[in-house]
Amino acid sequence: MYDCVIIGMGCAGMSAAIYAQNAGLKTLILEESAPGGLLNKVKTVNNYLGFKNVNGSDLAFNMFEHVRSLNIEYKITKVLDIKNFDDYKLITTTKGEYKTKGIIIACGRKIKRSGISNEEKYINRGISYCAMCDGALYKNKDVVVLGSNESAIEEAKYLSNIVRSVTLISNKDISFKTENIKFINNKKVKEFVGDENISGLVLDDDSVVKCDGVFIYYGYSSEVAFINSLNITDTKGYIIVDENMRSNISCIYACGDIIKKDLYQVSTAVSEGAIAAVNLNKELNER
Repeated sequence: MYDCVIIGMGCAGMSAAIYAQNAGLKTLILEESAPGGLLNKVKTVNNYLGFKNVNGSDLAFNMFEHVRSLNIEYKITKVLDIKNFDDYKLITTTKGEYKTKGIIIACGRKIKRSGISNEEKYINRGISYCAMCDGALYKNKDVVVLGSNESAIEEAKYLSNIVRSVTLISNKDISFKTENIKFINNKKVKEFVGDENISGLVLDDDSVVKCDGVFIYYGYSSEVAFINSLNITDTKGYIIVDENMRSNISCIYACGDIIKKDLYQVSTAVSEGAIAAVNLNKELNER
């Protein structure tokens, strides 16, 4: 029986693990793939305090090394189901079952790929999915934003304060007045082009848009099938928590990109992981 099982080894999950272990909780982390989550997809992080410029995967590795230095137990396995009982929770994975008094869900979310030709080739070579993370890399340069949703619009506005120009390409009509933002509406992108780094993209009418970088906002997906039976998510699959990161079920907490919130950043995820672990420990001690 564990005191705390953390599902997900991104920056929120690893932060929670450190605080849980330091509180004396018998802790286990379950991760489906590689430690670090989406942080491994970020080329440069320049807004995390204490690191002026650091490669995302390097920062993830440093966090993982911190976790390992504390001898926190972890297993690479996929979570399939969670059952909530009065005295414990039962987690079923592809490699077995685990009983625990409390759970912190920090499984994050996944970027929806565009499916455009050469997308994978140019990730971190001109293609990004986070303006706040990578926008500073394109200061005084020309970038393209792809997307029709509110996130695409907000990120285009954010980038307009950093870059020389933003071209917002959408498959519907979008228009607002910002001096250095121009619009290409009702168009689709066929292909990203360039050499070692991206230099432009080809539209469905075969015209070419030149640029130094592309920011893609086709949304995110949260893989929450294993918690569907708990009824702790909103209609989009994000877990609803209070200020203590507690769900509506006793001793089930959540943090990081899987929760419903306004700001999805490394700094907020790390903070939320700490808050979740501290408050889970308090709840367990009060039982």
